[in-house]
Amino acid sequence: MGQQDNGDATDTHRIVIRYEDRAIRGFASAHELGTVEQLLHGFQQDHLNAIRLRLLDSEMVEDVPTKDAKAIFFVKTFEGDLKHRALHFHEHAPVTQGLWVRVYFHDSEMIEGIVSNTSDFVLRDGFFMMPTDPNGNNKLVYVLKGRLKDFHVLGLRNPSKSLHKA
Repeated sequence: MGQQDNGDATDTHRIVIRYEDRAIRGFASAHELGTVEQLLHGFQQDHLNAIRLRLLDSEMVEDVPTKDAKAIFFVKTFEGDLKHRALHFHEHAPVTQGLWVRVYFHDSEMIEGIVSNTSDFVLRDGFFMMPTDPNGNNKLVYVLKGRLKDFHVLGLRNPSKSLHKA
């Protein structure tokens, strides 16, 4: 019997913890970690020093430290799409309020997303970022600032005033 991927349940997140030289993949309980919405609103953000994962390769449950990670990716699939070309301007993406940012890691990886326009991304050790590419594999990214090389604010995203009138 093959390896079971039961990360489709709403109570389970597929997580990839990326370090400079490796990645650890596994499943995390949304009951312990919170939903994507809860995470975006600060739930458990101070407790991301380690994440309890059921490891993809071994099925062992382990508390994986995140101190030396560069980012924690909440993904749609573990395989991703190596041929996918990231889009950096999305006319048909849902408008999410916040700061549109581009971050560069020391290993030259670059990602874009929307961060909450609060002091969290300045004062905390890391921040959550909603990817701007609706066709990408990432649903949510927690960026650890200690691994960043550069951070650029590209713009301010606000819902259109016409959306409020509807």
